[in-house]
Amino acid sequence: MNILLIGFKHSGKTTTGKRLSTFLKKKFFDIDEIIEDLFFKKYKKNLKIFEIFRFLQKQKFQEIEYEATLSLKNIKNAVIATSGSFILNENNFEVFSKNSTRIVYLKTLKKVLKKRIKENNQNTNFKDDDFFEKEYEKRKNLYSKKADFTIQTDHKNIDPILKEIVRKIYV
Repeated sequence: MNILLIGFKHSGKTTTGKRLSTFLKKKFFDIDEIIEDLFFKKYKKNLKIFEIFRFLQKQKFQEIEYEATLSLKNIKNAVIATSGSFILNENNFEVFSKNSTRIVYLKTLKKVLKKRIKENNQNTNFKDDDFFEKEYEKRKNLYSKKADFTIQTDHKNIDPILKEIVRKIYV
């Protein structure tokens, strides 16, 4: 069974995914990293995910994001951290619909996300409050609808989050 982690930027998908995969002895994949690798192969530029989004703009970014997702279509028994915008393309979910996949929404309060984004050194689009608010409102219900279950992550250490995921999936 695959475990697909969804959630907003800085909700902890990568950190949780790495620890969860180690705990469960599963492979770990980060779609952001796959996008960065694909982008480098295509454009010979070594950029971070938020720079790729700016460079490609939304439509082209979603195309490379889908390509990254397709590269995982035959993966089994893995933990997969998605990109924050993964939720915006229904085709991304279709890739995993044939595999046994549980979708976990790592939900984080808006004020906590804003703080994490502002503290992060990346010059991301989400530092613009209007952009953040618009995207947060657009995505929050989509995450909830797609998830098999939701884990509230604010003000929690990683271990209780991992235990809650394992309990909800395997018990």
